[in-house]
Amino acid sequence: MFVAALIVAAIAFARKKNRKFITITLCIAIVIFLLSTPYNLRQYNQHSEAYQAQINNGYHLNLKEKLGIYGTLLIITVGDIIPFPEASKQNFYLLFPKENKTRVFYDDDFLSAPDIQKMLNRKGKNEVAWNKWGERFNGNFRFAAAFDPCTLEITNEGDHKKATLVTYFHYRQNYTTHNANHYLYGLFAFRIDEGLFWYLQHEGWLHPYNSVWIARFDK
Repeated sequence: MFVAALIVAAIAFARKKNRKFITITLCIAIVIFLLSTPYNLRQYNQHSEAYQAQINNGYHLNLKEKLGIYGTLLIITVGDIIPFPEASKQNFYLLFPKENKTRVFYDDDFLSAPDIQKMLNRKGKNEVAWNKWGERFNGNFRFAAAFDPCTLEITNEGDHKKATLVTYFHYRQNYTTHNANHYLYGLFAFRIDEGLFWYLQHEGWLHPYNSVWIARFDK
């Protein structure tokens, strides 16, 4: 119904219907989306949990089920572009094999993470201890979602310093992240079973790699 409402609005726009009709149609589409999302998420959660149980019990998934999981990762990749751009980029490259299994990215945004900031004057290579759960949307959360766990190495390069962050980007066999808006009593709760994506890795559909992020900054 949500898609149908959007199609009606698009047709109305193409035929230059009055703005009031288009606005009402779009509002109806949004209401349908909001009302149906809790049900759709419950269905998704149940399917994810069932697939994870199958994998844990040694059963193989069929092609349709694999395609469903692959499609879920594509949705996550697109959905993360704005809130979690680093995670989105890493997920995108997970779709393609690379012979040397190493990808290098040049970006200095990760330097703004509080847990990275306090390490910029340390020498050598160190593990980053992410504090991402104390405050759900603290300054670390965006980067921890992409880089936990990782190492950070600071080196001198003339008038500048170079920060090299390295993480092995892959999905774990048995790890589930639960997300919920507690103010709405869990109506929009959803789970991410990494084991589903781990299964696609095991089947050769996804391709883990060493992810190297390089940034330069003033001394």
